[in-house]
Amino acid sequence: MTEEIHALNLLSMYLDQFKRGWSHTAVYVLRDRTDEGGNQAFGFFKPDYTPRQAAVYLHNLTTLLADEGTPAKPGQLDYTIPDAPPTVHDLLLQNSHGTFHLLIWGERVKGSDAITVLFGRDHPSMKVFDPTLGTEPVQTLRDTHVLKLTLTNHPLVIAIPAE
Repeated sequence: MTEEIHALNLLSMYLDQFKRGWSHTAVYVLRDRTDEGGNQAFGFFKPDYTPRQAAVYLHNLTTLLADEGTPAKPGQLDYTIPDAPPTVHDLLLQNSHGTFHLLIWGERVKGSDAITVLFGRDHPSMKVFDPTLGTEPVQTLRDTHVLKLTLTNHPLVIAIPAE
């Protein structure tokens, strides 16, 4: 297994478990072991405490979703993903300011899935983030109810501000 595959698997695992309602998911190795053969590349950090890809990707995802409050009144977001293949998953969250975060992730080992997300109405603004690339938007859309995405093996976060 490569460091990249390890990082992508951990992102999917945390999202899968949260969507299933698990309140706790533990990963055994925080820092690579130096005293046990075979576990040198499965931590979030190298033996010298420099971050591996898993730490970077998880940090980016949690930075995008960070929130210290709860919504005064949870809202609803009308959306569908028609003809989504079984390797595509979604999870809708809302932060305390009312912004929706729609997480959509693919779990393909190879290849990609072209999907369309249809919203019940036009939204003035949507931003798409890729936590494997950082915490800045990779795409910004305006006044649309259609979002076309290509999913591979990691999550995308779509931020839709409250109106």
